[in-house]
Amino acid sequence: MAIFTAVSMVFFIEHRSFAQTSTINRHSFSHFRNIDASDSQHLNVDTLGKSIDFNNSSSDSVKKYYVFRQLYGFVSRKDDLKTSGKVIKEFESSERFVPFAGKQIEDIRIIRLKTFGQSVYDTSLTPNSIAEKFGNSLHITTLKRVIENNILFSLGSKVDPVEFSETEQLIRELPYIEDANIMVETLSDTNKVRAIVVTKDKWTLSLGVRVDDVDKGSAVISESNFAGVGLGAKASGYYDKSKPDIWGYKGEFKVPNIGGSFIDANLWMREGLGHSSYYTNFNRDFYSSQAKFAGGFTYFLSKEPYKIFAKDSIISIDYDLFDFWLGRSFRVSSKKSLKAPYILTLAFKYRKIDFNKADIVTRDYNPYFHSTNHYLVSLGLSNQNLYQSNLIYSFGSTEDIPIGFKVQFASGIEQSQFQRRFLLNGEMSAAEITPLGYLYLSVRTSGYLAEGPKLEQAVINIRSTYITNLFQVGKADLRQFIRYDFTRGFSRFTGEKEYIALRNDYGIRGLKSSSLTGTTRLMLNLETVVFSPLYIYGFRFAYYAFCDIGAVGSSDDLVYSNSIYSGFGVGLRIKNENLIFPTFVFRIGYYPNIPNDAEVAYWLISSESRRNFEKFRIKEPYILPFE
Repeated sequence: MAIFTAVSMVFFIEHRSFAQTSTINRHSFSHFRNIDASDSQHLNVDTLGKSIDFNNSSSDSVKKYYVFRQLYGFVSRKDDLKTSGKVIKEFESSERFVPFAGKQIEDIRIIRLKTFGQSVYDTSLTPNSIAEKFGNSLHITTLKRVIENNILFSLGSKVDPVEFSETEQLIRELPYIEDANIMVETLSDTNKVRAIVVTKDKWTLSLGVRVDDVDKGSAVISESNFAGVGLGAKASGYYDKSKPDIWGYKGEFKVPNIGGSFIDANLWMREGLGHSSYYTNFNRDFYSSQAKFAGGFTYFLSKEPYKIFAKDSIISIDYDLFDFWLGRSFRVSSKKSLKAPYILTLAFKYRKIDFNKADIVTRDYNPYFHSTNHYLVSLGLSNQNLYQSNLIYSFGSTEDIPIGFKVQFASGIEQSQFQRRFLLNGEMSAAEITPLGYLYLSVRTSGYLAEGPKLEQAVINIRSTYITNLFQVGKADLRQFIRYDFTRGFSRFTGEKEYIALRNDYGIRGLKSSSLTGTTRLMLNLETVVFSPLYIYGFRFAYYAFCDIGAVGSSDDLVYSNSIYSGFGVGLRIKNENLIFPTFVFRIGYYPNIPNDAEVAYWLISSESRRNFEKFRIKEPYILPFE
């Protein structure tokens, strides 16, 4: 059994009760109020550099009208429970900046908060315990220039509501930032405004230990915001007495948004226990609707052990990979519009991989290990708006919910060691917030045309996610999550990656079997989550019940004709939003129908990373994986 522990300054977390939801029984998907443009003028901006006090009498209008959490008390003190905000309709994050659209930005102020005892929604809150103050004294706050590098607007420019909402999203996505909030204040010259950017750091130093048994284990130490400059570093050590070289290590270095260029660098290397890998990547995505150019390159040299799931065996592989791509976007909607624009994107990609050592390959066997050259070009149209809420995948921090659509088509040529083929790839996806909650749907397909012409290695994937509004049950909050996934392969070859399995995120949690493979898979995940009002030293709790149902088999048969597998259970998730650690998970499951060779985790103590919403920015040209 694997045991995972995390050691850090956990005892420095604030011990402050959060307010519970108001007496309204049914919560809409978002937890924010709409802005009344005139009321933002009541903010006392002369003292903003020191404190934005949402609790004093001059800030009553903020509580009443400012875009605010449904749980105002979530970031307030215990004596503010009765002033908690109330539920309103869904909130599009750019709408609160619309009243200021077109006004000149005269001043930008950045307020950086430490990890414990503070809030981006009430900067009058200060650490009030020795533990909080001591924890903050050990933390180096993110440097001002690091925040500045992630701001899309500048002094002298005009207020663009979309730029402001996208700036909030960019800052919140930084691994060392827990939350961010941007406010706008009209100055004495009503054609000019001041922008106030408030950020709150996470505790980013962590230590993890994993012990499988006395002969095998690992340890890791990481820092995601070294010296407050945003640099990430991670060191891992491995021990396995069954290997000839019983020790191994890995070092990783990340530099996000180099010099405000929005170019991210990721460098890592690993040696020992069969590994000898060196990875270099520089990448710039279409990070916002104003990004005109994107691109990146990857160079990867690796010798590593590789587990073939269907055979339950491990082989040694040796390969070199080079990847390069470049994209250009064009705005195709009116520049006068205050809504997120429609973006047309053209991109090119070259990818080369050479296998020096791998499993046996032929033209139709183990194509995953073929040495290939890919030349791809894609064309896409997209539109992405942002909504805000919380208590979905987070435990209280603001979540940005992308809403919109994406259509992307790619084609190109694959030249392998055996043949030359033409590639076709397509994706259509969309998401909307309805009166009943969040709904996402995507359809993706890919395949090759070989000489003949003949269709080879085709795949279609249909995926959908539905998340209900938030409901109040007593003092707790409840959501229902439904996830559907259907994947079908056509004219697949044989060998590695030519099958799909019912496992991990695409299967029954806690159930794994090499016999649960095929070329068609249907999966349905149901989960009910209850966010508890319990708050202990910064840790929040969510109880959940799940039902996973899936079937997998041959593409020649209807997937419904295959055996149905299922898993039922309950669990507990524990998370402290102030810390960079993943969520701790405790789970118990029941499995009424299992294969003879199955590995079943009837109970589990582990950790999991937070899920993310699907985005609608065009990505680099890609080949849809069969997984």
